[in-house]
Amino acid sequence: MTAFTTEVHQNEYLPRGWPAVHAIVTIGARATGGDDGGREGAEAVEVIMLDCSSSMGSPATKIETAVAATRKAIDRLRDGTRFAIVAGTSYARMVYPDPKSSQEAGSGPGLAEASWATRAQAKAAVSKLKPNGGTRMSTWLALTRQLCDTRPGAIHHAILLADGKNEHEEGSALAAELERCVGKYQCDCRGVGTAWDRAELQGISDTLLGTTDIIPDPSQMTAEFEAIINGAMRKRVGSVLLSALTPAGGEVKFLRQVSPELLDLSDKVSWQQPVGPDGSWQTVATVDPGRPLVSVYPIGAWADDEEREYHVCLSVVPQEVGAENEVRAARLSLVSDGRDVCSVPVRAVWTDDEEAATRINRVVAHYTGQEELARSIEEGLEARRAGDYRTATYKLGRAAELAYRTGNEGTTRLLQRVVEIEDPETGTVRLRTAVSKEDEMILDTRSRKTVRLAKQPER
Repeated sequence: MTAFTTEVHQNEYLPRGWPAVHAIVTIGARATGGDDGGREGAEAVEVIMLDCSSSMGSPATKIETAVAATRKAIDRLRDGTRFAIVAGTSYARMVYPDPKSSQEAGSGPGLAEASWATRAQAKAAVSKLKPNGGTRMSTWLALTRQLCDTRPGAIHHAILLADGKNEHEEGSALAAELERCVGKYQCDCRGVGTAWDRAELQGISDTLLGTTDIIPDPSQMTAEFEAIINGAMRKRVGSVLLSALTPAGGEVKFLRQVSPELLDLSDKVSWQQPVGPDGSWQTVATVDPGRPLVSVYPIGAWADDEEREYHVCLSVVPQEVGAENEVRAARLSLVSDGRDVCSVPVRAVWTDDEEAATRINRVVAHYTGQEELARSIEEGLEARRAGDYRTATYKLGRAAELAYRTGNEGTTRLLQRVVEIEDPETGTVRLRTAVSKEDEMILDTRSRKTVRLAKQPER
């Protein structure tokens, strides 16, 4: 059985009249003994979407390593996992299981059940893949959605590998299909080489609660695929929701995952309010500020022993100064299988004590710095590409300072590929004149990975 825990980090004291509360919420999942109600045996669905367009044949090692990586990934599927391999070009084609068997049975696309025999068959089918054609990612995503729909009670996950841009369809087609895929499955995207579009793949993974990363060299593909599949096979609870109950006049201004990677969830919200003569809670399209509000956010599937952190910013109606006027700015709850499994309050107290009101919680400060770090890198690289070297130097210098102060050594190493860091404490840097496209894309893609705040030693 999987149990969840929640912990809030905040400074509940606000200056007189202040209308906003910031908090970091730590959510953990762990295995416990006893009857799991079927969760530990939750069915998993895995779909691997392989770019098989013509560009995957240049050089030939690209498609060869993609095939080898997929074969290794198939070996990592645990027995009983439902799975499929999709070849993506100008259309989506089932590689395995054989689509003819589904057609003969009079049904739509189907999934295989992982076993020694089906793994061997899938690996043989993948080995025959050859690159040809163009790239229409909406068709790849649509076929994966249809496959996931055949097993509605499972934990659904997909991998999308691409080496180029979505050049053979309008962006609106991809956006429309992404909307249809929301809530159907999670998707981790990987771009091999440097010809793919980071914003495009990250748009897919952000919408589908996954991750995007670069595979600079095809030789790294096998290890990357194995790591993704291993992570997917560890998931035990699917479709967890984080809800925030706020009083009349209050609301969630934004909600962002800040660890282990930055992901803005604000636009994925749905709302519930008491409406009608009986005051029953119902999903609403527009918010009535005069009523209490529940804001609901999907946070995906969870593995045992997993921990994530979220930054929530709440608007509140300021009250009079004094502890007796404390309000609950929100009650944050985790919802799994349609029921609240744990909850924690976010509090607000107004004070004239300047020291108390200006004290910044160290966890909030840490992740606020991590968010600014990612923004500074993105804005700095954009300025560099546009030839605005003054802005690029300032932004990337600020990023170097923040990486140093938050202990993000990994990002510091990536920054050093683009700038020479002369003094990390002050953010003094010089832009490097010769920067490869690969180094720029690695920094751009991985800048959203965060580091956790080191725990203070107990006294």
